[in-house]
Amino acid sequence: MVKKTVTRKVTIAEAEVYLKKAEQFFRTMKEAQENEDWDAVGLNAIHSVISSSDALLGFRHGIRSASGRHADAVELLGQYERSAESRKNAVRFDRMLKKKHLVEYEGRSLSASEAAKLAMDAERFLNWIKKNMM
Repeated sequence: MVKKTVTRKVTIAEAEVYLKKAEQFFRTMKEAQENEDWDAVGLNAIHSVISSSDALLGFRHGIRSASGRHADAVELLGQYERSAESRKNAVRFDRMLKKKHLVEYEGRSLSASEAAKLAMDAERFLNWIKKNMM
């Protein structure tokens, strides 16, 4: 039996708010990079992609994940966006989410290279989202 991801309806106006949040997290991520605050880079990168995904799904399909599991948002993206580029970005999203626990809860900080990789992935993801919301 396939588990259905719990969703909620999203208006175009709400989708635009999610995109603005994604852009705010992204800008904060860039500022943290300049200050070499690697954990802040990582967490803001991750939050940027979460909000970006909500923006795209809301804009194009009128939904977003309502699950407490962020991995469900990746599954939802994969269900609704089926191009090769979408699959590549779903993998990127999933890879970033797997770092969320490390950034928030583990007893070590992100390295500069880990933070740089998350920042690069966040930039690519956000650019893809914006391109698909036009």
